[in-house]
Amino acid sequence: MTAIHQRVADVVFDKLHERIVGGQLAPGDRIDPTEVAASLGVSRTPVREALLQLEAQGLVERLPYRGVVVTAVDAADVEDIAALRIHLETMAVRAALPHLTEDDTRHMESIHRELLAAVASPDAQRSFSELNRDFHLTLYRAAGSPTLLRLISDLSARAERLRLHFDVRHGRAMDDHARILAACQTGDVDEAVAATRDHILGATLMMLPEDFRVTPGSVLDTALLQSGHDRQNNPSTTADLRR
Repeated sequence: MTAIHQRVADVVFDKLHERIVGGQLAPGDRIDPTEVAASLGVSRTPVREALLQLEAQGLVERLPYRGVVVTAVDAADVEDIAALRIHLETMAVRAALPHLTEDDTRHMESIHRELLAAVASPDAQRSFSELNRDFHLTLYRAAGSPTLLRLISDLSARAERLRLHFDVRHGRAMDDHARILAACQTGDVDEAVAATRDHILGATLMMLPEDFRVTPGSVLDTALLQSGHDRQNNPSTTADLRR
């Protein structure tokens, strides 16, 4: 593919991604390459390339007799990934905070400023993932466990692929990052753990139905309790953390 076709394919990708994230294309909706090409005034070649990119990111899939359709988000998978992330990432925070340096917190603060600018830009979806990953891994690296870091990175990559279905400009990520950063700067381990837990849960709830509730005794419930969540005093966890 020529450089010009690649640029056109990127534009088509952005348009289709925006429609998926914005809900104009819902899970199960069929995407007709010919219709897309006609609506955007381009040839089918960049549309096919854009669909391959979307397929690689798990946003669309090819089904027999239907063609390309928007992939549905598996709620059970979302919940399981969240439970494992809460367990591992809060563990990493507890281990990391006593070893976090001023250089580390300054780097996190710099990334946070970049994230604030990124989410206000037209390229928010692309910029957010890399900066968000750098912000959290700067903290987790201080735990000094390459194995833990690798497990967290693998799960975070899966969560990022799911999050591509949703608009990062909505939700509470920036407020959560500010809370995590403040706890790291003051060395408040319990607050950093709570902020990390709430951050992961809040991001997860964006991907689940409005009426979702954490089932008592589930893997997610167990991870929340182990991370210090008080079920008795926080019965409406989902209502608070969706905002």
